[in-house]
Order: sequence, then structure tokens, then C-alpha cells
Amino acid sequence: MVPTPQLPLQEVALAKKKKQQDKKVPKVRMAQPSGRPIQLRYTCPHTKKEIRVSTGTYDVAEAGDQKRILEAELLLGRSNNRASCSFDKNMPWDEFRDLYRQQHLEFQRPKTYETDESRLDRFERLIRPKTIGDAFNAQAFKNAETRFLRGEGSRRGKPLSPATVDAYLRSIRAAESFAFDQGWVEEKARFRKLKVPKSKTMKGRPISEKEFGLLRASSIQVVGEPLVEDWNFVLQGLWCSGLRLSELMVVSWDLANSITPVWLDGKEPVLRIPASMQKNNTNEDIPLLPWFEDLLLTVPESKRSGWVFNPPSLQSKFGRKSSGKRPTSEWVGKIISRIGKKSQVVVEAANPKTGAPTKFVSAHDLRRSCGQRMQDAGVPPLVISRILRHSSWETTKRHYVPGNVQQDAVVLKELLSKPKEG
Repeated sequence: MVPTPQLPLQEVALAKKKKQQDKKVPKVRMAQPSGRPIQLRYTCPHTKKEIRVSTGTYDVAEAGDQKRILEAELLLGRSNNRASCSFDKNMPWDEFRDLYRQQHLEFQRPKTYETDESRLDRFERLIRPKTIGDAFNAQAFKNAETRFLRGEGSRRGKPLSPATVDAYLRSIRAAESFAFDQGWVEEKARFRKLKVPKSKTMKGRPISEKEFGLLRASSIQVVGEPLVEDWNFVLQGLWCSGLRLSELMVVSWDLANSITPVWLDGKEPVLRIPASMQKNNTNEDIPLLPWFEDLLLTVPESKRSGWVFNPPSLQSKFGRKSSGKRPTSEWVGKIISRIGKKSQVVVEAANPKTGAPTKFVSAHDLRRSCGQRMQDAGVPPLVISRILRHSSWETTKRHYVPGNVQQDAVVLKELLSKPKEG
């Protein structure tokens, strides 16, 4: 009988050490990139590369829960895509879309979720990728850009503006960044950013007080006489507050997790906005505009509870029974757009080149109007940005308060003209 060969003790020790290293569980740590959700990071024991997993939240406690789950997955040796540390451009595109939806988009605001899903759907219909490698490369991005500019995949079949195409590509690059952070692609595609003209980015414009009067007068034709007072109260709220419609619909007197007006003893009143309703995910108090305060104070004290703005259903106008459910901001926005069309107040002319129809005044134009009225009244630019909650005056100016060149010329003439000699 031939004896079994024995390994030297030194080789046995090295083999055990290697086996232990292979079983070593990576240490997971949390990181907070500037302006982005908290990430979970660890070093892959095989590739020695850092893996980054977005938690989709800014809350440390929530991120901590995800950290413990990820540590458990790694300890059990589960080789799922969330804890994967290998680059795999052959990951099926459908599988990636599901993971991106579950691990990232579902943590975003509903509007962001809906917009990014729609843009990725259009990108998918044009490129028809089978894997993420087919989608996330410079050639696919250039192909999509060219075809979007031609109007392929657009609702009207007309060429899309560079600004619109740039927005589409930003959503697609965001998906690529997510795949990169998870370690599913080794590097991001190098792709020259589309040049977008900065002359005009508003889809609409501020309206005048006369035009706002036409809007209010037209509401009766859409909602009927019994409901016109409540609906005009909503229009007045947008005109006076500077809030987005989705924000106005969650203004309450006393409900939790809502925007509330607060009158403080010995101090100026403020509008308290919870972090869940902010793009920067931060609790914030902003000055309560005197226009908005005056409107709120028209509500009798006995009725100052619950939601401030409650536009009624239009079912009664047609003799039908209402469901009793509170309307969504999307539905309210559609009714306001109908009122805008009845008023015939045009905020953007039709564009025969792109096929864009005439745009009549909508809810968001009333927010722009509030910003313009503040500027006309001499409110300092930084205060206007604070009330509209923009990161800079340039954002406010570009999208909401374009200004009036003739008014600027008059101010300059008054300040800089030399006095005439007698």
C-alpha cells in the first residue's frame, strides 16, 4: 500500500491562511458624498476594488439598517447583484432595469421616478439593448442623442429641442452612474455633452395682473358657478404664495408632515416646510409672503383646521355623486390648465418646427408670476431665491424671473445719467 504523501507543515499553514482570506468578510462602511444619498462602501476581496452601493436615502438610521443587511448578505456569501463585486457588462438589461427601479428609483420623489422611467423606456425603444454593455457606451449614447434630436420616439414625431434631449441623456447617464457605483460596469463611457442654448429655458412666462384677472373670470366656465369660489381660492393661493401646485395642495393648518404657516410671538410669520417635501431633503422655514398671509387670514378662525386648499370635485357640475376622495395635485393641475385655455392667455406660441402647440397659462406660470411680482416690488434677488427655494439667483432668473430689459434701462438711466447743466 502506497502511503499518502504529506504536505510540509509550512505549506499546510499557507493553505489554511489562504482559505481564511478567501472567507474573509469585507468591512462595510458608510460614506456621505456631497449632495448625494449615503453610500455603503467595501473592498471586494477578489478584485481589490472598492464597491459602492447607494442607499437611496440621506437618513443615517435608514442607511445603518441597509448596512447591517448588506453585512449579513456578505457574511452568508450570497452572490446577489446588490453585493456583487465583479464587473459584468453582460448583465441582462431587463434585470438591470428591475434592480435600478427597486434600489434607486423607488427611493426618489414620485415625479422623478415617473420621469426617469419614461426616459429610460424611450431610450430602450430606440437602442433595444440586451445587456447593460449594449446600453452604457459612447456609441449608444450618440445614437440616442441623434435620434432624439430628429424626433424619433417623441409623442408628436417632431424634432426635440437640445434642452429636452439633454434632459433625457441626464436620466440615462444617472442610470449608468448607478451601475458604476454598484460595480456592474468598470468605467463610465466618455461622451461629449450636448451643447444647449441658454437664451431661454422657461416653458411659459410670468403673467400680468390683468391676465390673472382673465384667468379667474374664466374659471366659472370650467368648474361652474357653485364651485367657482373654491377654485379661485386655489388660483389665488398659487398667485400669492410662490409655491408649486404639489406644495400648495399639502399646505395645512395643523396636520403632521405638511407645509404649515406659523405665527411666532414677537417675530415675523414663516412657512414651515418639512424635509420630505424638499429637493434638498432639509427642514426649512421661509418667510411667509404678506400676500399669502393676507389670503390665509381671510379664512375664518373656526375653519382653520385640516387642509387649507380643498378644490371640490367637478362631478356635481354634471349631476353625479363625488367619490369623496381628496383630489390629487395632478388632477387639479389639469383643471387649471383647462381654465387657462378658456382664458386664452398665451404664455408660449406654437412652434411649427417642433410641432409644439400653443401653451396657455398653467399652474406653474402663477409661481413664475409671484417671483416676477416680487422682483418688480424691489425684493432683493437673494430673498426671492430663498422664498422660491433655489440654490442660486441664476436658477431663479433663468427659470422664473427673466426680468424686464426696459425697466432695467430706466433704473440705469436714473442712476447713471449726468445731471444736465443749466
